Amino acid sequence: MKKYLIVSDLDGSLADESHQVNEDTKQFVRGILDQGHLFYIATGRMKSLVANVAKDIDPRVGIIGSNGGIIQKDDETLKTPLGRPEIENIFEVSRKHDIPAMFFTDKDILYTDFIPDFFSEPNEFHSNNIIKKITHFHEDIKELEIINALIMGHHLEDPYDLLHQTKLALVENENLTITSSNPLNLEVYSKKASKGNALKHILEHYKINPQNTIVFGDGHNDVSMFEVANISVAMDNAPLEVKSKAKYVTKTNGENGVIHFLSEYFK
Repeated sequence: MKKYLIVSDLDGSLADESHQVNEDTKQFVRGILDQGHLFYIATGRMKSLVANVAKDIDPRVGIIGSNGGIIQKDDETLKTPLGRPEIENIFEVSRKHDIPAMFFTDKDILYTDFIPDFFSEPNEFHSNNIIKKITHFHEDIKELEIINALIMGHHLEDPYDLLHQTKLALVENENLTITSSNPLNLEVYSKKASKGNALKHILEHYKINPQNTIVFGDGHNDVSMFEVANISVAMDNAPLEVKSKAKYVTKTNGENGVIHFLSEYFK
């Protein structure tokens, strides 16, 4: 039997509209693992915000976090952090355009002047983490290994133009990759990190042929995986531009599109 590597984005793909992975999906993934295949979650979330999700599905589920800035394989964690000049550039651009930014390690969060309730309210994911407003930039980040940043327009009156201007400023830095998981954010990480690069690393580590790789996603940050895997699948809830980059389109995340496609493929 061929051994497959299956990699799915989380929010908007494997998870439903409430950002939860339902029991049918959990059971199906366990069955895939029992057959000897590998299953990874690839997400823009920091490691601590996906680790419990993966473990709840099955401890054998692997993690690609922070858009490829974190790879958890077996008992090893690989990191591709942002350089100090890049972190400072992101901070200065966010201040210049007066738009909120968040900076993440694998478990800690720093923010400029706004943080969503999910991050600020204690919960099972980050009860022991640092959640700190940046007051003195160099002092606040000097001991931290920043993996990625998030520029947010969710609460702004006219976010789209502001996000566009911010992106134009950031793309001038050739050491950064700027993408998004939804129209109201910019996800910023090292040029060396991406979901696609993480996928290449995992394929090499496990000696799996890209022909035996299936990936799922709904956002622009998933396209780099589509370019690596032989079987790329966009969710029906993905933007048209993302769908156009995939070989196949499955049902929406609310309709269990991931397991619908895999059920048909492996039957």
